Amino acid sequence: MEDGSERRPPRLDFWFDRWPFGLLIFVVLVSVVAPFVTAAVWGAANTWTSLATGFSATMLAFLIALAWDRRQRAFAEFQEQEAERRREELMRAREQERRETEARRRFSAIALELERLQASLERTVHEQGRYRYFFPDLPSGSWLAGSGPLGMIISNYGLMADLSTFYGHVAELQWRLRFKAQTGVDDAAVNPIIDALATEMLRDVAVLIAHVRRQVEQPDVQPIAGDLGGHLVARRQRTGAIRSTDFRTEVEAETSPAGAPATP
Repeated sequence: MEDGSERRPPRLDFWFDRWPFGLLIFVVLVSVVAPFVTAAVWGAANTWTSLATGFSATMLAFLIALAWDRRQRAFAEFQEQEAERRREELMRAREQERRETEARRRFSAIALELERLQASLERTVHEQGRYRYFFPDLPSGSWLAGSGPLGMIISNYGLMADLSTFYGHVAELQWRLRFKAQTGVDDAAVNPIIDALATEMLRDVAVLIAHVRRQVEQPDVQPIAGDLGGHLVARRQRTGAIRSTDFRTEVEAETSPAGAPATP
């Protein structure tokens, strides 16, 4: 609420606000008049010679001080940039170390999982034909948990693609074993197809274990010039391993009564 009194416009106090400007004008006037007074009293030759000498010395001292100040600022900026560069290098080194540690840990888990898969594949090749219900240990949890993080920090794309293909074959082998256990399926006709895939996977897993073990010792977390992405394995399958596409039609044709048409 206003008190009703008129607000006065702000004013500049001469003694507290305008005296620096007045002092500057006074100093300029004294500087201009003083040489002429000195020349009239002590002589023009000595006055102008002293004035030129003093002005030159003052200008030289000012330029030297300005150059030194610029040098000190440039040196301070250089030190700051060097400190920033060292901090960035330290952060990169720490990040590199963290990535290498993470890669070693995840590849160690995958290597153990591949060894378990190798043992299960050996059992599958030698024993699955004797049983209708045969479900060996075919784990894939370590790969499912580590494939995403490893795909972002590992430069060996060929190995990552091979592992992805191999674990796709693991899921395919699980499906074929479950399909064999279904009612009405001739397990004797399915056994060769399962054996073909398991034998191919058994050869691939041996190569993959060797490459994964190398990653545990020295993970490829930095791009290498000329690197083709590692050795490619698990790229080919035997013809018998891919017959599952039309296996259902063949089984129904074999199990259907004589003369009866097969179910499409």
